[in-house]
Amino acid sequence: MNFTFFHRPESRKYNYIPQFYVKDEDKVPKRSSYDSEEFAERLHRTWSKKRQVQKKNSGNIKSIVWIAFILFLLIYILYKLF
Repeated sequence: MNFTFFHRPESRKYNYIPQFYVKDEDKVPKRSSYDSEEFAERLHRTWSKKRQVQKKNSGNIKSIVWIAFILFLLIYILYKLF
């Protein structure tokens, strides 16, 4: 007699039967309507342009804000001490 404290369910079975199958379809290479190298080059150019714009805009503003904050903090500390 098999007695267990924990229920162990049976494994699920995958029973897929394809409805339609063309035998030689997998062997024929699919022709694409675009050139993958050209697409990759255009994608790289657009990404690099966007990165350059982001670096120019965000870096300067952040550094100016940090410098202003540090200067304000130093002036406040010096004013309180003297």
